[in-house]
Amino acid sequence: FGSSLFRHELSVGLSAYPTELRVPMARSGVLISFLPLVVAFDNGAPHSKLPPLGWSSWVSLGEDWPGPHAKHPAFDFCDEASVKASIDAFFEVGLYDVGYRHFHLDDCWADLERNASGYLQPERDHFPRGLEPIIQYAHKKGLVFGLYTCAGTHTCVGQRPGSKGHWDQDAAAFAEWGVDWVKMDWCYTDGMKPADTYPLMATALNKTGRPIHFNMCEWGKDEPWTWGPLIAQSWRATGDHVGTWKSTKDIIAQRTAIPTNLGGTPFAWNDMDMLETGNYKQAAHANGKEGNMTATEYKTEFSMWAIFASPLVVTTPILDCSSGTCAPSITALQKEILLNTDIIAINQDITPAGRLLSPSSLEASGLKVYGRALGDGTVAVALYNPDDEAQDGSVDFTLLGWHGDTQASVRDLWQHKDLGLFKGRYPADGHLVRVEAHATTVLRLTPQKLETIRAHVAA
Repeated sequence: FGSSLFRHELSVGLSAYPTELRVPMARSGVLISFLPLVVAFDNGAPHSKLPPLGWSSWVSLGEDWPGPHAKHPAFDFCDEASVKASIDAFFEVGLYDVGYRHFHLDDCWADLERNASGYLQPERDHFPRGLEPIIQYAHKKGLVFGLYTCAGTHTCVGQRPGSKGHWDQDAAAFAEWGVDWVKMDWCYTDGMKPADTYPLMATALNKTGRPIHFNMCEWGKDEPWTWGPLIAQSWRATGDHVGTWKSTKDIIAQRTAIPTNLGGTPFAWNDMDMLETGNYKQAAHANGKEGNMTATEYKTEFSMWAIFASPLVVTTPILDCSSGTCAPSITALQKEILLNTDIIAINQDITPAGRLLSPSSLEASGLKVYGRALGDGTVAVALYNPDDEAQDGSVDFTLLGWHGDTQASVRDLWQHKDLGLFKGRYPADGHLVRVEAHATTVLRLTPQKLETIRAHVAA
């Protein structure tokens, strides 16, 4: 395919991998073969083959929930009552129905002291019964339960005990409690090296015999995409994300810079950090930053996380407690974005992550075209405009590895609208598509040959 979108023969210079993956590839819209790609670590952790879809407590929970004197969400807070109420709300607001399964507690749950035997313990006044009852409750509901720890001596925000020197103890505790996903941060790690340290926890987790998804979080500083596939199922590829346009634009730029052949594949995902989708005053403020993006910018956030095959883990209150009594709720904007199954579908695929197709770098002027070949032979395309004014552009089908006379139907995934059949490019010759400032138009292109095959099979 030359330099086409479908050329993803991946080699990261690592000598061996625990599991070999084969991912379907397409030519001219027709699925024709399974080519060997980057091999990643499948340890059996649930809902890890595809990018995790889920929710995090980071800016989402408050005291005295579910009422009648419930307080506003507080940064770095969780307790049994707020967690249980949010597990129930996870279903009520529609997250489960569209595929979300991960439920994560960030730096909020641990006590300031280890117990007398040196083991981590949940904050005693917030989880007087321990964590097992609430984890079991999540499991009975069909959710994957995640916890946070840190590689250094203390956690980043709460100054709780870190896992340094306690790898086996902490892993054993997580396994005993029934944890399915562990994030390990990188604060208070003077003199330590990520590539030497993270394997210690990975080994400890796997020794427990419980399949646990390991999410590394050293902010992409030590290029974890080059060594992470040996030991983890996902890793932070970028710095921290907050709900501002500057942060979102910076994260997209950082992720774009990762080499295409290391962009991500099943059980090995580059994590762009938590989504802040739709967060305004109703959420706590991560790192002192109140979410202030426009609806357009929040759609860009979700669009670009999706096409890059990043985990889609949103941190937002899913209970409205403003009256003093909590009720399951997300805003209309959040429903429009977070429950968009068309966008979710281009994220939840086994093919390698999307990449920048045109121009050759983000520094070049004009509209940016990203693409991801999908397992059914279609292609997802994102027209991303990071500029402060509207831009016009088009998609030449040769960018996708197709012949110049290929015909394809085009669907707009935000408008949920089929736009028609186009030959060689979108839009038709003599026309351009306008993308407003900070906006992203997301399309799914289906070559006519593939449609013909589908029609024949259906008949």
